[in-house]
Amino acid sequence: MGASTASKDRKEREDNSNKQVANEIKNVVKERLGLKTNQTGGSNTQTKKYGAYNLKNKDIYMYGNEASAYTNEEMANKKLLSYNPTTGGYSNVVNGQIISNANTIKYGSSNSAMGSGDPTGAMTSIPLSEKMLQSQNKQKGLIVGALSLGMPGIGATLMRADAAVALKDAAQPEAAYADYTKKFNATQKGKKFTSQRNTSGIIQLGLSKGKDKLGSIFGN
Repeated sequence: MGASTASKDRKEREDNSNKQVANEIKNVVKERLGLKTNQTGGSNTQTKKYGAYNLKNKDIYMYGNEASAYTNEEMANKKLLSYNPTTGGYSNVVNGQIISNANTIKYGSSNSAMGSGDPTGAMTSIPLSEKMLQSQNKQKGLIVGALSLGMPGIGATLMRADAAVALKDAAQPEAAYADYTKKFNATQKGKKFTSQRNTSGIIQLGLSKGKDKLGSIFGN
């Protein structure tokens, strides 16, 4: 019993430490990107779409590559990754030692993608922009729809339904992003989120509460 409790306490301390480091990295990356909804120098009442306003001569609403690069750089600063100038890549082998928690700090305990909302990861705690979400929904709809053509029976039906939802969300980016933002914020706080919006973007008014959870675009 004592050994089991000690192991559990040690794991909890490790998890808390990883989460704290991930949060520190996330804050640095968000500051470097200039992620916000109000453009610097704009009117206090002038709301802009969420984007990376520090990026110059780039699409400030498509900042995934920069977010990943800045995360890697900050992780290298913290000796969690090492940079190879020859290949331009990063490794979790630092000074001959494997940093076993590097992936967890970057992608969270869920090992999910950027913007998933997992509060234990740096990249997962950086939200997507509306344009990024729309782009992912378009890709998902087209890819899953195409794959369904080679699937038999119920599998194909489910895949086509999933593709249809993604394409409808892509066609209704503002409504889909509002749901995504609520889900992201809830996940960051460790809470569950149930969407009140059906695939046509109509408020359900609780008629099917618990059945219309927002489908994850990250596959988890």
